[in-house]
Amino acid sequence: MKSRNFIDKKIEAPLDAIAATSQGINSNNTPNQNTNTFGMHFAPHLGLLSPDKGMFRHHAGDNPVEQIHFMAQQGFTAMEDNWMAIRPVETQVAIGEALKDNGMKMGVIVNTMRYAEPTFVLNTKIERERLMQEVRDTAKVAQRVGAKYVTTLSGTAHPSMHRDYQTANMIENLKWAGEVAEKEGLVLAVEPINHKGWPGTFLTEIAHGYQIAKAVDMPSVKLLYDFWHQQIHGGDLIENLDAAYDQIGYFQIADNPGRVEPGVGEINYAPIVKRIKEKGFNGIIGMEFDNSHDGKAGEQKVIQAMRDIDPA
Repeated sequence: MKSRNFIDKKIEAPLDAIAATSQGINSNNTPNQNTNTFGMHFAPHLGLLSPDKGMFRHHAGDNPVEQIHFMAQQGFTAMEDNWMAIRPVETQVAIGEALKDNGMKMGVIVNTMRYAEPTFVLNTKIERERLMQEVRDTAKVAQRVGAKYVTTLSGTAHPSMHRDYQTANMIENLKWAGEVAEKEGLVLAVEPINHKGWPGTFLTEIAHGYQIAKAVDMPSVKLLYDFWHQQIHGGDLIENLDAAYDQIGYFQIADNPGRVEPGVGEINYAPIVKRIKEKGFNGIIGMEFDNSHDGKAGEQKVIQAMRDIDPA
């Protein structure tokens, strides 16, 4: 489904269902009950590569509010959404209310909508002002849904500028954008992403991201450590976790290959999540992956996979 069609559909979303669920009641008029809460704040999503492909849509239907209630019923205490900025305002408000009703945290929403061209690596007043305004615009969405962390990507590398100058420019731009974020109550979650899926991306390694975040030295600028991206680009997942931990504000997980739930691929997530817990992390771990199997059975596999890696 194209984004325009999605927006049109959500504008026409069943408001009676939203009204019912705002009282903690699902579409079957059954009170939401949570009998087995996860120990970590794992966050399912409302759509990974498409805004209408929610992780639990086969159980809960297309209404994002119903999906949130289903997440809560399964014991999840957080949720994230890459597509929040394009959802209608009334849907954003309903999502925020549903999260409050269920005592859930809002995970990351996306801040940087331009990531396939040089942005943070530039040293121009025009680009710096655009980056600052982007944070202000994101803050309006974040306020409606209760988000604090906003995914922030570096954009691509400049084709003819030395990497060190680009790094210095990104540090300076993040300081300016970080000041805006601090005023708005946000944290820029700076995410290194792999160059296989996003060719030309400037920031691809956790170590480089750590260098930048450390130099910025602001509580409103932290790293988003996505283990799937790091596995593709360099591995050493726990070593990088330990080395960069003081600058990490948010985690995301997916198994590789395929960007699917833990237990399907090559990454052993149980010791990774255990290490995160041992460090005293009480933040959100985003489930940024597709289900490896379709339908309700595939969704149940995802829930079990998260049970399997949740530390006792």
